[in-house]
Amino acid sequence: MPTYEQSNEKVELIADTDRLAWVVESIRSSSSFGLDLEFITEGYYSPKLALVQVAWGHPKSPTIVIIDPFEVDIGPIADLVADPQIETIIHAAQADLQVLADTYETVGQNVIDTQIAAAFAGYQDQIGYASLVEKIHGTKLSKASQFSDWEQRPLATRQLHYAQNDVRYLSGCWAVIKKRLQQTNRLSFVASECEHYAQVWSQRPAPEEMYLKVEKMKSLRPKELGVLKYLADWRERRARTLNVPRTRVISDRTLIEIARAMPDTPSDLEVIRGMSKSVVTKFSEELLRLIDIGKEQPLRLTEQYSSKTQHAPALSSIVSAIIGVECKKAGIAARFVATRKDIDKLIHWYLLNDYAEEPDLKLLQGWRRELVGELVLDWLRGRISISANPESSSGITLDIKEPDVS
Repeated sequence: MPTYEQSNEKVELIADTDRLAWVVESIRSSSSFGLDLEFITEGYYSPKLALVQVAWGHPKSPTIVIIDPFEVDIGPIADLVADPQIETIIHAAQADLQVLADTYETVGQNVIDTQIAAAFAGYQDQIGYASLVEKIHGTKLSKASQFSDWEQRPLATRQLHYAQNDVRYLSGCWAVIKKRLQQTNRLSFVASECEHYAQVWSQRPAPEEMYLKVEKMKSLRPKELGVLKYLADWRERRARTLNVPRTRVISDRTLIEIARAMPDTPSDLEVIRGMSKSVVTKFSEELLRLIDIGKEQPLRLTEQYSSKTQHAPALSSIVSAIIGVECKKAGIAARFVATRKDIDKLIHWYLLNDYAEEPDLKLLQGWRRELVGELVLDWLRGRISISANPESSSGITLDIKEPDVS
């Protein structure tokens, strides 16, 4: 089947507020629309929005328009995403929602992420948009313009057709997935997950927590880690102010070296490899002050566990296997049920607290508990055994133990 990029379909590129107002009112009347953004990340802290594609109407023949954010403010589109009465359909929504949050402080309120939804409907986890379209509609999309220069003007016709395709099938894919979810009573699961991630992705990371993302930060001692926390916080705020990548202010490697060296003077700071002379000239006094503060506030990455937890990794692996088996049966991606961090927290609670009050984990709440959380607790409490079973699709069998009445 030919791709739409090979067709002569008319492309409407909106560059004025009157036409944009018509689009917004049409979407409000429809109450649902597909959305995709093209943006430039290279050289910026907050990606630069370069193109906005929207589609609404009948899933098989939607109205599609492309909006040029260089010519018209797309704030009204951001307002639609923030409107709980309007359903916004996006595939792999994280980057798009982060761009809208950075640019317009938008928090998505009724967002359907078709990648998340597909993971609950039996499709492969983290399936790409083109693969999903091919599986559902039988249409193979061209990827020829995937890495285009979206900042250039005028845009090539092939780029515009590619951009149209990015929203053409969104509502159709969602209609098929939604029907599957209704048949398996999982629509509420997806609504809950999409709401959760839309909130998370619409929030900027806290500057005071950015030290946790610095490469090789785990190699630092507590006092060095305290210094790194203050330096990474400063770098994050500076990068936001200048709208440049944080590594352009100071690289991760240089931050680590500063934290280890704990310089006392501007000259000590300047000799650290990778340290910019201009940064030293402008900010040495501030950086040295932060280093002094950080030295007095040592940090430890993790709680120090007792010898009781020596078997925690093995137990976590078994719990992961149980979750994997049950999720495979249910056709749900395991990562939406519990992360490795969640599992580790559960195991440490079990080993250290002797069945004290249950930890606040999503695995032990709502549909997750019903699906597999209760089963995991039963295994930890010795009510279920696990045995190898080569004939099983998962390779293991879970058996309920008979109660000991002796």
